[in-house]
Amino acid sequence: MSTPTTRAPKGNRDMIDFRRVSLALIVGGALLSTGCAFQANRDSAYFDRQSGRDAVESQLAGEALSQRKYSMRRVRRDLASFRLTLEQLQRHGKATGITRFERFARPYLEERVDPLVQHDGAVSHPELRPFHAELLLSKALLMYQMGDARSVRRTVSRLEDEFESMGSMLVLYPTGEAVTLQQSVALLRMQTGAH
Repeated sequence: MSTPTTRAPKGNRDMIDFRRVSLALIVGGALLSTGCAFQANRDSAYFDRQSGRDAVESQLAGEALSQRKYSMRRVRRDLASFRLTLEQLQRHGKATGITRFERFARPYLEERVDPLVQHDGAVSHPELRPFHAELLLSKALLMYQMGDARSVRRTVSRLEDEFESMGSMLVLYPTGEAVTLQQSVALLRMQTGAH
């Protein structure tokens, strides 16, 4: 004699169906994102065949442009936190903490900041210019706090060379004031003593 099967109440069936649909959406999303990642690698050859300016403008449109801005803002916030941390360590005379912090901060600058501020076609995109300049300003102030006067001078020179004709561009100075780039460089020179 077969045992009778019990059916789940309707509310439970709806919950089970909802879970199955949710799981299907999650798995489908993961597969799509993996497919997009493979697709992006294959498309990079397409960009290599375009002229430099066309390749940059194609890549920095829509979502790619928004993502680049987001990355630059996030790194700028990180640098502001770094300056505050270093300031507090210096104020309290924590020499060991300063050394450890610098061992963390220098690789961060090389791996996260420098790639974003490389002088390439991205600087030519008008919407990214202020972010690019702001990251250089933030980097210079952090390097000044870390006692690296040479890096500060190099960064000030980069700002003047790369943005020579954009002195009136409005930027956010690392201390929070909105000023022109020309005023920012003057403030940076005054604050760091860079000549």
